[in-house]
Amino acid sequence: MMKNILFISPTGTLDNGAEISIFNLQKLLVKQGYHVINVTQASGDIPYITAFESAGIKNFMLNAVKWWWEDAPGPVQGTQRELYHYYREHIASIQHIVEDEKIDLIITNSVNMFQGAVVAAIEGIPHFWLIHEFPEDEFSYYVDKLDFVNEFSTEVFAVQGRLQEKLQEIIHNRKIHSFYPFTKISDTPLSVGEKTRIVSVGRLTERKNQLELLEAYSKLNRPEIELILIGNFDKEYKQKIVKFIDEKVFKNVTLVGPQDNPWSLITDKDIFVSSSKMETFGLVYVEALLHGVPSIVSNNPGHLSANEIFDFGKFYEIGNTDQLANLLADSLKNFDTQKKESLSVLTELRKAYSVGKAYQEIMDFIERDFDKKSNSIRHLSKLLMLNDHNPDKLTARIKRIIKTILIKTRILR
Repeated sequence: MMKNILFISPTGTLDNGAEISIFNLQKLLVKQGYHVINVTQASGDIPYITAFESAGIKNFMLNAVKWWWEDAPGPVQGTQRELYHYYREHIASIQHIVEDEKIDLIITNSVNMFQGAVVAAIEGIPHFWLIHEFPEDEFSYYVDKLDFVNEFSTEVFAVQGRLQEKLQEIIHNRKIHSFYPFTKISDTPLSVGEKTRIVSVGRLTERKNQLELLEAYSKLNRPEIELILIGNFDKEYKQKIVKFIDEKVFKNVTLVGPQDNPWSLITDKDIFVSSSKMETFGLVYVEALLHGVPSIVSNNPGHLSANEIFDFGKFYEIGNTDQLANLLADSLKNFDTQKKESLSVLTELRKAYSVGKAYQEIMDFIERDFDKKSNSIRHLSKLLMLNDHNPDKLTARIKRIIKTILIKTRILR
């Protein structure tokens, strides 16, 4: 019998790898006959809402002053009292959805939300946690949450490669399973270009590190070559980029802004560059390879993880702008040869990258049967002892939220 599956999603937008990749998993599940429900924060994002409607996936969007853990990245858009009020409302709303839709399995699509794990424990149903984020920099906060993740997951999955290895080092008492993000590549060929350009796709942020690319472009000293930056932006980081461009008096650098289909702007004469400091997998790098675009990327863990599958593209050491400038110069000089090489492996790369292969382990576990009653007893006992196992302030507050819901649902009197 096909299961009813509830996904807890992180942003309510399709401008990030976690949402894009798991939306493809959700569509695969629907195609195979599973009943899929999605819950996320109320973003007001029309393309997101439309995409789920078109896919036949019921989508609930809940109001929140913060959808993620309190100490996760991003501000709290309200008072502390409002924050905990909404946390309680989220748990109660998700619980109603579980009961109304007769949910058999909850999947949390990011380490940044806890609500699905709590409801799964209350309802005594399996819970899978999919982790896309490295526990470093702005996501280092969640290292302290891994005891909670471990205890309130039936299975834990992490992006294949460096992230999976890292989490397995931290969590010793269970197998960390793997997946890799999938994004559908259009069969539409790239438009025909008139000249070779340097292009980068991704939100303008400190993490994406486009200033490093601009510094290398300056050292390249080829002002006639166009540099195109495609993507939305963090306001403060964009200001840094604009200031750098103005100081260097670059005439051929263009900030295009957000695009629904950034690859429609890229031509068959372009060179792709990603100078990102940190990726979990590097979906845009993968997209470039699968479009046959010669690529130069930083040696961050995500790009290296993707390279374990594709084994193609050129790498430079993060922070080494001289090396990046030299690689750019080489690619411009030998573009025709590198383009032929990229096209020659395209069929093989596309065969290696499929939605079925990407989520094979998740699919295998979805098809298994789990003992709901024993799962409920084990996790509810942990719920009632959270202070003993993790006495930090946030978890203590979450305990009170959980207890409120347990009392409300008459599980605890």
